[in-house]
Amino acid sequence: MSAIVSVRLNDQEKDLLTKASIVFNCKISSLMKQLTFERLEDEYDLSVINEYEKDKEAGTVELFDFDDVVKEL
Repeated sequence: MSAIVSVRLNDQEKDLLTKASIVFNCKISSLMKQLTFERLEDEYDLSVINEYEKDKEAGTVELFDFDDVVKEL
């Protein structure tokens, strides 16, 4: 079962989303859902990158040669 979420928009926001939905050839609700999940994915990706960079700086990152990994399989 799907949930329904209400979002209040002012006229300017509604107009912008209406125009964007026309460009992307979808309904406003689909556009908002897609953009929300893309943003969440981007934020997660950035957190993984930041964690890697901290570990790399701390010298705790261990890298493996691709061919060696394949041999281990």
